[in-house]
Amino acid sequence: MKIVTYNAHYAIGKDNRYDLARVIDAVNGADIIALQEIERYYGPPNGPSQPEDVARLLPEYYWVFDASFDIDGSEKLGDGIILNRRRQYGQMLLSRWPILSKRYYPLPRLHIDYAFNMQMGVLEGVLSTPAGALRVYNAHFGSVSSEERQHQARFLVSLIRVAPSQGGAWTGPSSEDGERDWSSGTPQPPMPENAVVLGDFNMGPDSPEFKIMSTALIGDDMPLLTDIWAKNNPGKRVLTWHPNPGRPGNEKSARLDYCFLTAALVARAKSSWVDQEASSSDHQPVWVELD
Repeated sequence: MKIVTYNAHYAIGKDNRYDLARVIDAVNGADIIALQEIERYYGPPNGPSQPEDVARLLPEYYWVFDASFDIDGSEKLGDGIILNRRRQYGQMLLSRWPILSKRYYPLPRLHIDYAFNMQMGVLEGVLSTPAGALRVYNAHFGSVSSEERQHQARFLVSLIRVAPSQGGAWTGPSSEDGERDWSSGTPQPPMPENAVVLGDFNMGPDSPEFKIMSTALIGDDMPLLTDIWAKNNPGKRVLTWHPNPGRPGNEKSARLDYCFLTAALVARAKSSWVDQEASSSDHQPVWVELD
């Protein structure tokens, strides 16, 4: 099972050219794909709705999308009819297998005045894979404040820890004898223990927010989450973000993108690698293969 996370940077590549097909080329072949910075109706007038465009390029995948940042982009036409549109920015999850349920969580946010700071979030999908049900969290933390990211890391750790005890999208008997059968005749959906947590965390491996993620425990002494690239590549350093040529400021390349696994999945991780050849974004795809 191959899993990849990629911050698509709205499909603006290292050459500052828009090309969504290049993003798809960089992730095609994965069984589970987590994309960040997917947008609707930004850019030029009548800009693209990227979730639908991605889906057309990957028609063999199930998919869900949700937006952390959602503002009005509607227009009033000459005849008074409202063209209702939302300008959105968020995450997309694609899977070769059905996505049984989806939830979206806004992440904690600080009121910051010294820089543009937008609402960020985490997309949860429960997938029906050949190896059983699997939780996948596609996260995107804020880029401005370490303090804010620490709040976001604590929120995410708590969510991962408590979700199995809450049960799936619905619990209890189906309501087929009631006014409406919300189960649609399907079995109670799962909320499994096993989880893959991946995305753009905007944090370095020596940051306090990374420490919150990597030192959280389940039980007395078992790590809740393991940074699988670091475990499979001990002592090595990798960079997953490189500022685009011509970008203002003095930003330096950094490791910002991660894949964490819960305890039972760690032993099944055959390999993890970063694709340094992809040029369709200012980030690089991070891959993990599970046995």
